[in-house]
Amino acid sequence: LAASLATLLFSLSQSIYGIFKKDTRAIELGRLSLMSNAGLIALAFLVLLTQLLRSDLSNYYVVMHSSAHLPLFYKITSIWGGSSGSLLFWNLLLNVFTFVVLWQTRKQVSDRVPVMNAVLAGLSAFFSFLAVFFADAQPFREFQPQAAAGRGLNPLLQHWAMIIHPPILYVGYVSIGIPFAIAMSALITG
Repeated sequence: LAASLATLLFSLSQSIYGIFKKDTRAIELGRLSLMSNAGLIALAFLVLLTQLLRSDLSNYYVVMHSSAHLPLFYKITSIWGGSSGSLLFWNLLLNVFTFVVLWQTRKQVSDRVPVMNAVLAGLSAFFSFLAVFFADAQPFREFQPQAAAGRGLNPLLQHWAMIIHPPILYVGYVSIGIPFAIAMSALITG
């Protein structure tokens, strides 16, 4: 997550520098680093998912939101059972959508595309900043000493409708970030 934040700050700075100096190499470097961030967030997501599946009780998030006795399906869904896992899932979706948009606009020549890249880098940087610097949003805090058992998934989330409810909401909320970035780039560039 720290590497993600550093990559996003680099992307943001390169995009802004490229916009003001009309440097296409800096703009492209900002775009590519923003695209690579999707891989970093996916890696963090997979690490947390692996810890949940293995019931790694040295992780605070796993102890608070999972249990060795949960069925596999509920262990997977416990990734959005708490705020830090939800924030990581939110960040993953944002970066996947960002990757798709950047891939689709890779050959467009416009003043708006680099501004859109900067806005998307800023949005993603905000979520990575929260995950790195705020204790409640850190999904990889250690639980010392290692717990003997996890608390388990919130009983309200142990229903099929509540399992699909958060991801559907997140897809809706996060997907609004893309039109927001496009609208902001149009407003900024006039």
